[in-house]
Amino acid sequence: LKWDPPPRLQPPPPLLRPPRSPLAWGEGDGDEVAAVVAGGRRPPGRCCSVAMGKMRLLAEGYSAVRTDYLNFGEALFADEEGKDVRLQARDGVAAAHSAVLRAVSKPFRQMLNGEMSEGRSKSVDLPDMTKAELLFFLRLLYTGQVEEGDWGGATGLPSYTVSVPDDAEPATAALLNGTYTAAGTFRGAPKFMNGNQVLLYRGSQEETGGPYWKLSWKEEDEEDEDEDQDEEPDPRLELLWSPADVSEEIPDHLIGWDFSQKGGTAASPPSGTWTHDRGVGIWGSPGKLPVTVSKVDNPPLDLLLAALGFAKKYLVEYMVQWLMEASWDRLDTSSFEQILATAIHLDIAPLRMRCLRFAENSATIRTRYDSGAFTEPTVAFELQAIWPRRESKRRRVF
Repeated sequence: LKWDPPPRLQPPPPLLRPPRSPLAWGEGDGDEVAAVVAGGRRPPGRCCSVAMGKMRLLAEGYSAVRTDYLNFGEALFADEEGKDVRLQARDGVAAAHSAVLRAVSKPFRQMLNGEMSEGRSKSVDLPDMTKAELLFFLRLLYTGQVEEGDWGGATGLPSYTVSVPDDAEPATAALLNGTYTAAGTFRGAPKFMNGNQVLLYRGSQEETGGPYWKLSWKEEDEEDEDEDQDEEPDPRLELLWSPADVSEEIPDHLIGWDFSQKGGTAASPPSGTWTHDRGVGIWGSPGKLPVTVSKVDNPPLDLLLAALGFAKKYLVEYMVQWLMEASWDRLDTSSFEQILATAIHLDIAPLRMRCLRFAENSATIRTRYDSGAFTEPTVAFELQAIWPRRESKRRRVF
């Protein structure tokens, strides 16, 4: 007689573990991707990374799930008919499934029961949030993903950050620097503007060696006694420095520019370092220093911090952790004040400590602190923990 041992039992599949961040790229083999419990990044995705960079498959804190599971989260988010709760923001309404909100948040569970007014009306007033901030949070809650179109405007176009040399003239670096968002079209290509109404546009194709992408600030009209004071401004230029589409042709010499660069595409300026040898005409840096133009692959910091505040207020604890880590990965000298002010306001101690440690090793932050350049009083007060202020004259105590 021959004895056959019983078949070897296969170990159960590993449980999904809570991730360190859902806000990252993932790439899959076959039909599996590294994902998070509430969803994840689908491989060829249309979404973009928040802050974590490219994610390694099956890295610590992640497990592999099939893309069908991720598709389920997206399908649920897109199910507008099944959403039975209205979230009234200050500028619009977003909808959600009460079952989803109740599952992740104890405050929502209490509000949406039958005894409270929100439960009877199926409507929750959220005057501190905008509709865009709510949609950003809800998509992340349902799918573990973010959608670039949620913050790129109606066209879904990306934004760009521009950093020019400190010696820029006549337009200063403070005027030209910043984030440029889509603001209509010109010559069939998108144009972009920052908060100071500086224009990033695609130059004429008829220009020798062109077309070039150009930066141009809106020079204010100054009174000139030798000119006719009754002369009306060119309406085409007024339209150009607005979010409207411009169909009429305007010569580049009438628009002007401070910096320019060859390259890019009809829909996007060249990213990276702009140098004067690849520009045309004027270069607004006497020292011929370069300009840096970067595509904004991350959502605006305002959205990220608004989502963090919402998760903290309504006790969605795992999302607080994700969003906090994504926020401190965005921490630099330019975002320091905003992030620390938010951490203080929300009373998120780990984020506050991370900001203080960053400040301790930053000469730029110390200089701004010593010169009183911070506009948020809470930030200046918090920094006294590492740089106490001393009175120059001892007061007499009676």
